[in-house]
Amino acid sequence: MTQPLGMFQPRGAQGATPAAQAQIAVTTSVQQINLPAVPVQGGTMRMVVDGSANIAWSYGVSASLSMTNGVPMLANTIETFTVPDGVTQLSVIGAAAGSTLRIVVGDGQ
Repeated sequence: MTQPLGMFQPRGAQGATPAAQAQIAVTTSVQQINLPAVPVQGGTMRMVVDGSANIAWSYGVSASLSMTNGVPMLANTIETFTVPDGVTQLSVIGAAAGSTLRIVVGDGQ
């Protein structure tokens, strides 16, 4: 039986210079972003689309990512997703310029 995930606990959110977040200004071209505090054995990531444009993303390097084949996220939303073992970066594309994607890796939901 699987245990339920608890409250989201960010990684890298301590010390003199916290490294809890990775961010990228999303454009209409496919870009890659490295995850902060890469999980050794999976985990979760909280993704914030901060801005006016919807985005789509996928795990790893996806040169052919588009708004119609990636995981969609609406502008100004926050979602939590699992991070599979071995994933260290995401590909991302926007429907238009105007959003920043912010990613925090951690545990829980």
